[in-house]
Parts: sequence; C-alpha cells; structure tokens
Amino acid sequence: MLIDGCGRELTYLRVSLTDKCNLRCRYCVPPEGVKLLEHADILSLEEVLRVISILTSMGVSRVRFTGGEPLVRKNAISLIQKVANLECAPRIGITTNGVLLDDYIDYLVYSNVRDINISLDTLDPAVYETLTGEDALSSVMRSIQSCLVNGVNLKLNVVPIKGINDENIPSLAALARDYNVAVRFIELMPVGCASCYEGLSNDDVRKKLSEVYGKESLCETEGGGPAEYVKYDGFTGNVGFISPMSHSFCDKCNRLRLTCDGKLKLCLASPECLDLKALLRAGASDEDIAEAIRDAVKNKPVRHGMRFTDDRNMIGIGG
Repeated sequence: MLIDGCGRELTYLRVSLTDKCNLRCRYCVPPEGVKLLEHADILSLEEVLRVISILTSMGVSRVRFTGGEPLVRKNAISLIQKVANLECAPRIGITTNGVLLDDYIDYLVYSNVRDINISLDTLDPAVYETLTGEDALSSVMRSIQSCLVNGVNLKLNVVPIKGINDENIPSLAALARDYNVAVRFIELMPVGCASCYEGLSNDDVRKKLSEVYGKESLCETEGGGPAEYVKYDGFTGNVGFISPMSHSFCDKCNRLRLTCDGKLKLCLASPECLDLKALLRAGASDEDIAEAIRDAVKNKPVRHGMRFTDDRNMIGIGG
C-alpha cells in the first residue's frame, strides 16, 4: 500500500507515453508549437514497464495511458499487453483524441483495456478543426462507434471554453442521452498556453444543461477519479463534472503521474517530482526505486491551491 503524507492511499497512475500528438489543440499546444524531446530523453517502453511493475507491487491498481497522443508511440500496444500480463496486473485505461483509435480498438480490447476516454470538445466539424487544427471529427466518431460495439467503458471528455465551444455543451451532453456513455465536462486548468483562454465553471455548465434537460439527479458510477455524475430524465448514460478549479477534490486525490521523460509528478499543479529516469539509468534496484517513491510521496501537496506552477504545457506533462 502506498500512502502519502496526508494519509491518502495512492492507487491510480497516469502514464504519459509521448509528448507527440497528431492534433494541435489550442489549450494544449501553443501557436508556436513545442520543442519535442529527443528519443533518448524519454523512457524506453522497457523502463515504463519496470516502473509500472514496481508501482503495482506497491498497491497501484489502476493505470491509464496518456500522451500527447499515446497511440502515436511506436509499440504502445505491445507495452499495454505486457502490463496486462503483470503479476499484479492493474485495471488498464487509455485517454486518446480518438483519431487513430478505430485502427487499434481490437488490439486494445484483446489487451484487456476496459476504460477508454476520448477527448471531444465539439460535434461541429468547423469548430473541431478550429480547436484542433485538423479536419478529423469523422475519424473520432467512427472510433466512438467502435467502442460502443466492443462494449468498453467509454467516457467522452469535454473542456468547455468561453467563446469557442460553450454553445456546443447541450449537444455534447446529448450523446449520453442517446448512448450508454459518460460525457464529462472538465474545467479548463491554467496550465501553459491554456491560461490564455477562459473556461466555464461546471456550475455554469450544469445551469446550461438544466435549462435544456431539466432537473438532474445524482447517480453512482464505477470509476477511480474525481468526477461527480448525474443523470437527466430519458438519458441512457451519465453526465459527469470534474471541477478542479471551482470545487477542489484534493482531499480525495489518489493519483500519481509519470511523464514521458521519467518524472513522477506528485501533483499536476506542482513542479515537484521524483526523477525516476535518473534512478533507472543509474542502475538502481527495484527496492531502491520503491523506497525513493515512498519517500517522495510523503511530500505530495495537501492541495493545489488553484496555482499551476509547472511552466510546461499539458502536452509535456501528460493529461
């Protein structure tokens, strides 16, 4: 069991496989682009597997692969299959923009990936291209259908931004009316270039939705994260709200983040981290690495305090 200095049990690991992405979402990648890491500067897949193996032996029971876009990492599927075969195999999820997902869904299902999150901020092709820089909405919609056919636990992540996609909120929520999915509205966090935009609070989102769909009712749903879920009359699925800015959930935080360059981040909003790559490449034993992790998590912040002090953009941290 891995316990931080506040007594919180840490059971959830988010693993960024790459800082590369096939989209250029406005709130994730600045207009001038980002300087990508050299291949030697990111963890090899063998190193990633070793870190996951150590952490699952310490009590981590959920692992979610992120990026960048995780599916652009060569041999990502092979890594996921190996994680599924670990002695202490975790529940595996992946967060993707969905553009390539339809090509890999069969392999992911075979690899026991039970949870798939797709980032989708609009159903309007023109707005999608404005937000992401690519005309790829049709590919994402095919991926959503493939997930539904394969019966995975599908969540659609929406970041509402004033003046960009705020008018699309009801139509996005309607996907949970028509399909057994969770549509989750995530408040914009001022990380890197995202600080140039103004997000909507989930209080405002809920008000918009209640005007269209009526009264909400709270509901329980399986998950390892901070979302609060509701259902509207006539909805097949659920609508979720993740509110790190307006309603802090730090007291329940159970997660760690492994960046693609080998930093174990204790909090998304803090630059404090443990350099696991340095330990791995210095020849540290699994026991030494586990002890370093135990010591580091004692310093996990009590809360983020609404200040995001890491100077990297989200694509360099891992969502």
